[in-house]
Amino acid sequence: MKLIVLGSSSSGNCYILDNGNEALIIEAGIRFQEVKKALDFNLRKVVGCVVTHAHNDHAKYIKAMVDSGFHTLALREVWTAKGVWDSRSLVVKEGKGYKMGNFKVLPFPACHDVPCVGYLIDHPDMGKMVSSIFLFFAKMVFLTDSCMCEYQFKGLNHVLIECNYSDKKLIEAITAGRTLPSQRERLLTSHMELTTCKGFLEANDLSHVSEIVLLHLSENNSDEPYFISEVERHTGKVVYAAKPGLTIDLDRT
Repeated sequence: MKLIVLGSSSSGNCYILDNGNEALIIEAGIRFQEVKKALDFNLRKVVGCVVTHAHNDHAKYIKAMVDSGFHTLALREVWTAKGVWDSRSLVVKEGKGYKMGNFKVLPFPACHDVPCVGYLIDHPDMGKMVSSIFLFFAKMVFLTDSCMCEYQFKGLNHVLIECNYSDKKLIEAITAGRTLPSQRERLLTSHMELTTCKGFLEANDLSHVSEIVLLHLSENNSDEPYFISEVERHTGKVVYAAKPGLTIDLDRT
């Protein structure tokens, strides 16, 4: 199984889990033509798409997903905001499990400024299964655009977690005039800060984790090398920052 990153920023977010035979698309914030290219134009292997919330950098192209025949999971608020209703428009219920091909998906509440979910994702090709608080569902956690997480997970193999900004970098950006002061108040209740990200990782069982992928780094308010080194130092794990073109092999157990 490979993780392919097409975008992970306010310009657009999209990730693909692809084992060659089937693929799951996470987020619909990148032009569909780019998604097709990443799939080598083999759309038949796509078993579905999951979307976290209605903001355009995550859901702008959700109609293209549905129109292409992909069963797509999203909150009711997303479908209403985008005006898309189809037999393939699946309304997410938090805590309910879904099966898309051999992928098993479990949405859980996130903490953003609009209704939002994270996802626990399982697939036989994503590592050795160990016991989990969510039974068989916890090989991967995907959480972005969330200022915090109220849940703890066991048995994870892969962690994809937002690390949008650090308060230090944000204050520097405000002082330099690159960021509006009002942005700080919004970020505190909508996106995950570096210290909160480290706290989430500390609170969870990382004993079987192969890698941590930091998502949605802010252009003005983050420091990629520092964030990576801090999380590596804090966890002892291999850490990546998600960016277009990044591909990671998830087959390791």
